Amino acid sequence: MALQMAVIDHRDPGCTLVEMTGALDATSGPAAQARLRELIAGGRDRLVLDVSGLGFCDSGGIWLLLDVHRRADAAGGWVRLAGVTGFLSRLFSITQLHAAFTIDADVAASLAAVAAERNSPVSDS
Repeated sequence: MALQMAVIDHRDPGCTLVEMTGALDATSGPAAQARLRELIAGGRDRLVLDVSGLGFCDSGGIWLLLDVHRRADAAGGWVRLAGVTGFLSRLFSITQLHAAFTIDADVAASLAAVAAERNSPVSDS
């Protein structure tokens, strides 16, 4: 089961949606990491990663997610994970990674949170 990634530009809510399906592992990770780093380097550093279609994720996949999170943060952006369920939810719970990421139930919730953030008044304090 190979990893498939679809990059969908959501300029209206100010983020890029990346749909990830299949297996995120040592075989697929390097190409996925290169593509995600390319997005961040190109100024698309506000990422919603839809992981609801992942059927497998090994430690290499977890390291990839952490790397992307760190790079986006360093660029002034962020990473939201949408659809962390089943085995991935258990993995995040066991490893305590749920504390490192903003996790939404699904893509709709992620996009709604991004829109709400964008439309909220900014405090000067």
